[in-house]
Amino acid sequence: MRSLVPSVPRRALARLAVASLAAALLAPTAAAHAQAGAPTMPLGQVYKGMRCTALSVVQGIDVSAFDAQVVDVVAGDAASEAPRILLRFSGDAVDRTGVGPGFSGSPILCPDAQGTKRVIGAISEAIGEYGGLLALATPIDSILGTPVDPPGASFAPAPKNAKRLATPISLAGVSPKVGALFSRAAKRAGKLLYPAPGTPLTASFPVRPFQLGSSMAVGYSSGDVTAGAVGTVAYVDGERVWAFGHPLEGTGKRSLFLQDSYVYSVVDNPVGVEGATTYKLAAPGHDLGTLTSDGLSAVAGRTGVFPQRFPMKVVAKDQDSGRQRTLKVQIADEGALGLPSGVSPLALVGTAAVAQAAQTILGATPARQTGEMCTRITLAQRKAPLRFCNRYLTRSSEGQDGSFGVGSPMVGDFLEAVTAIDEFNFANLKVTGVEVSMKVRRGLRQAFLLDADGPATVRRGRDARVRVKLQEVRGTAQWRTVKVHVPKGMPKGERLLALEGTPSDAAAGLEVDLGELLFGSGGEGEGSAPDEAGPRTVAALAESVESITRFDGVTANFLPADEQELAALEQSGPTSDGPEGVAQKPREVLRDPELRLSGSVRIPVTVR
Repeated sequence: MRSLVPSVPRRALARLAVASLAAALLAPTAAAHAQAGAPTMPLGQVYKGMRCTALSVVQGIDVSAFDAQVVDVVAGDAASEAPRILLRFSGDAVDRTGVGPGFSGSPILCPDAQGTKRVIGAISEAIGEYGGLLALATPIDSILGTPVDPPGASFAPAPKNAKRLATPISLAGVSPKVGALFSRAAKRAGKLLYPAPGTPLTASFPVRPFQLGSSMAVGYSSGDVTAGAVGTVAYVDGERVWAFGHPLEGTGKRSLFLQDSYVYSVVDNPVGVEGATTYKLAAPGHDLGTLTSDGLSAVAGRTGVFPQRFPMKVVAKDQDSGRQRTLKVQIADEGALGLPSGVSPLALVGTAAVAQAAQTILGATPARQTGEMCTRITLAQRKAPLRFCNRYLTRSSEGQDGSFGVGSPMVGDFLEAVTAIDEFNFANLKVTGVEVSMKVRRGLRQAFLLDADGPATVRRGRDARVRVKLQEVRGTAQWRTVKVHVPKGMPKGERLLALEGTPSDAAAGLEVDLGELLFGSGGEGEGSAPDEAGPRTVAALAESVESITRFDGVTANFLPADEQELAALEQSGPTSDGPEGVAQKPREVLRDPELRLSGSVRIPVTVR
């Protein structure tokens, strides 16, 4: 049903007699070969009042059957050209909950004049009726009209007055806090994302071939962190599979994981409004094939062949205890297709993996944290990796619920690098691997500038030796000597030598950034970069990623001594022009390998 498309989750059990019917209709052969195509019925033979059977998984992996009655056939109009079948559902499997996201693609089988069960279509859109027992289905002819190997993009208009069963992003393998963060970020951008439990701990989750009504997922990743859209298999013909009954994103050619899915339960919310609807709580399972087509009336793919992908590894270390944790993920690679959805799966899944490692490595989220992270992204087009390294220090007065710790700036930096790669315009980049190494510790490795002492007169073109007093957080004070270069081109006269440290990193505000970058409109509008073309070469792209590395020590510059000039400067910001620009340009003078140096001091000098 359209409202839940991109990722996963949901449902409960059905009556023994009805389950037996589903088993008889759909049981795979002992050799577990893919199901051959079931008989179908063209829309012209569907009529009001037909009593049919719908198939879907409501708990675990077993297909359940429930009743479906044709209410009417809704003809397509000039705008959408999308005829639909209106059905009312009943039976133990759905009476309590109705249908919702995750039921998209559930096939409807109706008897023909000879009593042969034929597929007439698959559940695709909600009507908005309280209880969720009335919904639309896409005719099977439209579904099978979706080519498994599309030549290019296709776009899917929604039928009038109908709401596709949301295929929200389902994110599994992350903690509740990380899942909630991504859910809120998606909601701010008007998208749906449900955190899902990871691999089920039930006795077994066996691999089974797809059959009519199987729960399946279109996966962006496989491994320790998964994300994808969960729905239902509408039709199977050998290795070819069709699902959803509506688009994923309607972008045509795709290269994503085709996975089975485990349904924990159907979450009951009969209201049926956006953000408050019945849905399947489910998680992606085994990789079974490739989703190759995201078409007008369905998604389609093949089993037995897997998509292009690359590995990602995140290694996190607790510096206090020495404990280490590694996350390994396989990311679907759509680079060769030009990123059909506008953003790579690495943006969502990689960001979630970084957030998960940073948030959980300490076993808690202390308000004060210190850490560091290095990221390496290798490309087929470049021998040396794209990389950046930064140190992080966060302090929060809001406590554990209001802070994401060093994970916030880490995630922001990682997403900035991935966005730069996604937006590169001059080649279809092939990512071959991603490695993230992070270290996190409790408390603040930070010191503040308290005082400075230097010569009263300094000479242009020479170095001045200045002593600075540092006070470590909850530690002792110490003096350091630094050399400050006095630039040749700066003005002579009275100045203020300003020493500026680096403040702690922001630990909040991540949700808005995630919402815009992961789920927003792809950079359109006021937030667009001034240079839409971006870096022209892979070497320039590497420089752009390298520039994410920030200096986190003490800089020095020379400010006007006059109070009015200084006040004007503090309002307008430093200039980059002429001799004043030379004087006001910050120069790196001190960086401690263990401590973040923060705060600021100023001393008067005469420049000769």
